[in-house]
Amino acid sequence: MRLWRIAAVAATALVAACASTPKPVVSPATVSTAPPVHRAQERRIIGSENGLRVEAFVNGDSFKDSSVSVQYDIINDRATPVAVAELIPVSTYDADQRTITLEIGSEVPGVELLPRLLVIPPGAKMSFTAAARTNVVRPGEGVTLPPSSFRLKVNFLGDTKPFEQLIGIPERAVHDPDLANKLFPQWLERNEIVITNTLPMRWAPSHDGQPGADWATPHPIYGRRH
Repeated sequence: MRLWRIAAVAATALVAACASTPKPVVSPATVSTAPPVHRAQERRIIGSENGLRVEAFVNGDSFKDSSVSVQYDIINDRATPVAVAELIPVSTYDADQRTITLEIGSEVPGVELLPRLLVIPPGAKMSFTAAARTNVVRPGEGVTLPPSSFRLKVNFLGDTKPFEQLIGIPERAVHDPDLANKLFPQWLERNEIVITNTLPMRWAPSHDGQPGADWATPHPIYGRRH
């Protein structure tokens, strides 16, 4: 499976690195369980794993100007709190599956920098809005088709006790190589993942020099369905 990293800038994300950014909204998971009527059901993606649910709504049906806007909720149905690293989301592109995955949190801590952790209490929901700009670098080795689907991946820590030093800290990250080295195996062991289902998307090519201009809509091949 071929994977390429692509940049994702959370311009309006509540996890963006901005001092004036408000905290994510935390509310009881039982409140507003049904999506608002203005959210089209077919643009909804869902994932669930071991008592943690992710419900996301994607705006539009295309990667317009190489970007996609997502609203997502992380719902903790467990009896214990979970934590998510407060980081700018990043994305990967799977050329075989033609899928862009927006990744929340982190599978491992940094080598020297440790991120602040957001805690979701038992039975609570944390809501985010992310506008991710994706720049897919198209290598020259046979990658001829643009992205056609999108999904969300959330990394979270199912046991928060070993990481209490990172919860509620005023800084967005702390520089502590020794602590990072100490927490690395615990983070790796306790990290859990929720991946949503994929959502079909159209690649909207740009004609003004923006990313995506080199991926024009394929020519129709007459006599075949494609």
